[in-house]
Amino acid sequence: MTDIVRRALLGDKQAQEECTRKGIVLPCWRCGGEAEAKQVSNVGRPLYAVSCKKHYCGAYGCAHRTENEAISYWNTRSVPPIGRCKDCKHKKIISSTIYCDLDECAKNENDFCSDFKPKEDDGSV
Repeated sequence: MTDIVRRALLGDKQAQEECTRKGIVLPCWRCGGEAEAKQVSNVGRPLYAVSCKKHYCGAYGCAHRTENEAISYWNTRSVPPIGRCKDCKHKKIISSTIYCDLDECAKNENDFCSDFKPKEDDGSV
């Protein structure tokens, strides 16, 4: 996950706008899966929307006149802070085994944390 995407998912409006300008579609707000912008109608005029690629999820954004408007709507929605377990302050590694302070949280680093809290900035660059 790039820094700009991480910041956008954490609610940074400037990062969300920058993602939209660059054509970056943020992960699904419901399941964290990959989302895509596509044309959803061509009756009268083309309409575009963003939806989750995981068919079982069903997350879908409103239809807009342009692909950029659809991405902007998807990227700037209100979202709770989410992130992958590897970026969460609850994750600990002890003897090469991943542990989490939260019992219900996934143990896979690439899964999304159910109660994500970003790691504290230690000042390193």
